[in-house]
Amino acid sequence: MQAMETPLLLTDKQVQEFLINGYLILQPISLDRNFHSSIFTEVQSIFQQDGNPGNNILPRIPQLQYVFDDPVVKGALLSLLGSNYNMQPHRHAHTTRPGTADQTWHKDSYFGYRKLLRHHQIRYAMVMYYPQDTTIEMGPTALIPRSQYDVEHPEMYSHFETLEDPNTTSDDHDISLVCTAGTVVLIHYDIVHRGTANITNRSHRYMFKFQFTRLEEPTQPTWNHDPTNASYDAADAGLLQPIVKHVWNWMIGRVIPLQELTTDQDINTWKIQLSDHCGKIRLNAAYNLALNNEYNILIQQLYKNKAIPRFEAAYALTACRYNKEAIDELQAVLAREENNEPIAYCIAFIFSEMGSAALDTLPLLIHVIEKSHSYLVKQYCCEALGTIQVNEQHNIDTVVSCLTNVLADRDQLKDLKDASHMRFTAALSLAKLGVKAIQAIPSLKEALYLDKNRYVNANALLALKRIGTDEALKIVLHYLEMSRWCAKTTPASLY
Repeated sequence: MQAMETPLLLTDKQVQEFLINGYLILQPISLDRNFHSSIFTEVQSIFQQDGNPGNNILPRIPQLQYVFDDPVVKGALLSLLGSNYNMQPHRHAHTTRPGTADQTWHKDSYFGYRKLLRHHQIRYAMVMYYPQDTTIEMGPTALIPRSQYDVEHPEMYSHFETLEDPNTTSDDHDISLVCTAGTVVLIHYDIVHRGTANITNRSHRYMFKFQFTRLEEPTQPTWNHDPTNASYDAADAGLLQPIVKHVWNWMIGRVIPLQELTTDQDINTWKIQLSDHCGKIRLNAAYNLALNNEYNILIQQLYKNKAIPRFEAAYALTACRYNKEAIDELQAVLAREENNEPIAYCIAFIFSEMGSAALDTLPLLIHVIEKSHSYLVKQYCCEALGTIQVNEQHNIDTVVSCLTNVLADRDQLKDLKDASHMRFTAALSLAKLGVKAIQAIPSLKEALYLDKNRYVNANALLALKRIGTDEALKIVLHYLEMSRWCAKTTPASLY
């Protein structure tokens, strides 16, 4: 194994490929077949003797960290998620045993939590690592390229609410990740995928799934960017063009002026396409309307009774980040509809995705957090407080105070799961604020030791680490010493 090297950053072409297709296949350069073989032997032994260690897979096999320290893997994560990305506390070792049937097509939940609006912008990514040669017979992971932006996908929603025409077939074709030992597949968190059937007699297929989060809003490219490609038009993305173009501009920190090259006929066509039977056509139309200043049409979509058109409009409205009129109108709607849960969480989500461009919305978001009875609305408002970065001390104090109040409210009895999701979102937003959240140290310490939700604990630990003062780091060190996992302690060897 080689010593740590400089991360190998992605090229413009690789980033564009990821934005379009939703995945990249990577080959680590610092690890050899013996390394991958040792990981395979180790995980097989753990599964046979102790079962699946769940989130504790990394302390059970600490050598796995070498995969994420590899220059190719680290460089890809840094390129897509920014220089201070974080490994999520949820990790999982998957095994497909002989005789296992196909999984259903799905997008991963947020570790079992309900997150209705996901992220077209790259805030989360997933790494799948295969420690052994994986053949088609062993049941490899299958992906549907270009499915990562779909609010629904026909393969997933056969029994649920759908706008798709049941008589049409999807143009999307899945691929199976047949690969050699050591292959790492980096996927957009929301790509549609599944494990396939293992038709062998005795081969177990193992895959390690780790998730990563962006902690800072992009202001410039963090990959090997050629400035002459700054105005990438995404013409190679087909129907995904306006989405990919929008996300690309967000990632390079590029402010794009409003487009005014379209005709009334274009606008009318897109308006009609908002009701098309094909999800990709609907999203294409919604984003084109957003990029052409037609935000009022999309705001009307938020009033629809069905979730799908609401969500498609919400995703597209995030592309109005540099349109003050659109932000003002969305604020006015949220002020009127703060008790209308579906509209309120959609608008909170839009502001959270806009980041610092939505700075003027902070007082309203804080008001909604304090007054709303919806955990879902409060969760998206809390997320926004982490992405809309504040700099004036008065605003910082107000934001941190609001988030710590959410974090400290552990008495919710009606829905413990949704309430805890709101708390771990608040803790993650405090982590994104970093040293600005210094006044939250006592609340974070309490959440670290006392909260009953493991992800609240983990995000509180991350926030203290990111605050980084002597006081914060002493709490971190004390907690880690106390909670240290010994990888060598098993039921067969207790001491």
